[in-house]
Amino acid sequence: MTILSLTLLLVAADPADGLAKSMLPIYVKEAESYSMTVESAPKKPLVLRKEPVFEWLNRARGDTQGTLFVWTRDGKPAALACIFSYPHHKLPGRQVVHELHALDAEKLIVKRDENLSEWKPEAGLARKELTDAPAPAATAEARLAQMRRLAQEFTGHSVDREKKTWEFRLLPAPLYRYATSAKTGVIDGALFALISTAGTDPEVLILIEAKEVDGKMQWEYACGRFSDWELRVQRKDKEVYASVPSETNNGSHDPLHLYRVIPSLVVSKEGKTIARFRPTPNGGTVLVPIEEK
Repeated sequence: MTILSLTLLLVAADPADGLAKSMLPIYVKEAESYSMTVESAPKKPLVLRKEPVFEWLNRARGDTQGTLFVWTRDGKPAALACIFSYPHHKLPGRQVVHELHALDAEKLIVKRDENLSEWKPEAGLARKELTDAPAPAATAEARLAQMRRLAQEFTGHSVDREKKTWEFRLLPAPLYRYATSAKTGVIDGALFALISTAGTDPEVLILIEAKEVDGKMQWEYACGRFSDWELRVQRKDKEVYASVPSETNNGSHDPLHLYRVIPSLVVSKEGKTIARFRPTPNGGTVLVPIEEK
């Protein structure tokens, strides 16, 4: 197995540099609190890559800053987490939140330290064939160029709670590039992201893969929400993905729970945990202060 890329650490605006550095150890620890497998291999943990694949800043959402981490299975991205934070509205610190999305074609089994796991995906992320795309090229370099061109065909926008529209643009480099052996079916792939003018945080994930099916090579794709706003994605002027808020597609999860947002804790400026969110029997959370010992 050969992994062709890896992690491209794209840094957001300069003002976020100090904040990103101070929060990174907290974000890594939060990511490490998860243990994941796929349903068919419950004893084979996914591999967390502790080096972030992306760092971002969103001033439009109250000085929100975050970092993306990826878990892999046989080199392929199986799950993505954005651990982000923003100033808490009452406590003197930053609230840390987890934003998660399943990427594996199989259903994920997720556990978390201290029995805090609130993410229970109900299926894998389904792919669709790009029927009008040219056949995957013979070399990795040529396939990367193809994937970039295919990703550029996806456009779209988000609509915030005040009904303001934010246009998307494609991040110039994939978040993660990978290749696997032929026995996995996926020969090559890359995870891209669409961001909006509201900030540099990903709003929509686009997975593009070269796959062998019945002895024939073809391109497949999948889209995933990474926002709690309304999302619309087009390819060649045809809508191929939409996420519209509803009772089953709300701010915390989508209908299949492929996407999940979980408030985690509040930390002081020095990085000390001063309060932690705990799940309640009715499916909500309550913020519990941490008393000094």
